[in-house]
Amino acid sequence: MEILKFENAPAPRKSAPKKSNLKSLAGLATVAAVAVLGSTLAANISLGSGAGIEFGQGVQVTAACDDTITLSPKVTFVNSATNPQFFLSTISFSGVDSSASGCAGKTLVLNGYGNSSATPLQLATSGVTAVTNATIGITSGNPTSAAGTTISGIGGTNSTSHSFDLGFAIPSSTSGAVYKLTLQSQN
Repeated sequence: MEILKFENAPAPRKSAPKKSNLKSLAGLATVAAVAVLGSTLAANISLGSGAGIEFGQGVQVTAACDDTITLSPKVTFVNSATNPQFFLSTISFSGVDSSASGCAGKTLVLNGYGNSSATPLQLATSGVTAVTNATIGITSGNPTSAAGTTISGIGGTNSTSHSFDLGFAIPSSTSGAVYKLTLQSQN
C-alpha cells in the first residue's frame, strides 16, 4: 500500500483569478465624487456686484435712484398689562441722494415682510386704514411722507447725503414679525 505517490500526480489546476468587485466600485465612486464636487464648486452664480449679494440666498439689493441708502429699523416697547411687545416704530434713512441725478422727484416705497410670506405686513394704522406701503417723496428740499407716517430728524449738509427718520404714528407690526424691509423708487 502506497501512502503518497507524488511522481505521477496530475498537476494542480489553476483557477481563474477572482475579479475584485470592491475595487471596481471604489474606483467608480471616486470618479463620480470628483465629477460631482468639481461641478458643484465651479457652479458660482453671479447675481450682480456690490455689497448687496448674499451667497446662496438669491438676494440682490438694488436701488433705482441711489445705491447707498442705509435703513436702520428702531423699535418701541408698548407695556400692556395683557400683551407687552416691541413694535417697529421708526426707520432711519441715511445717505439719501436728493440731487437731480439721484432720488430728487422720486417716491420711495417702503414695505416690510415676514419670514415666508410674499404679502407686505401692515406697518401702521392711519385712522381705520392699514398702512402696508410707507411712501416718502424726495425733493430737493425736505422729504415728505404719506398718511400714517411722519418725517423727523432731517439732516444733511448737502443734497447728496440726506438723513431722516420715518416714524409710524400707530405702529402695527411687532419687531419679531418683520423679517426684511424693501425699498423701491418710483417716478
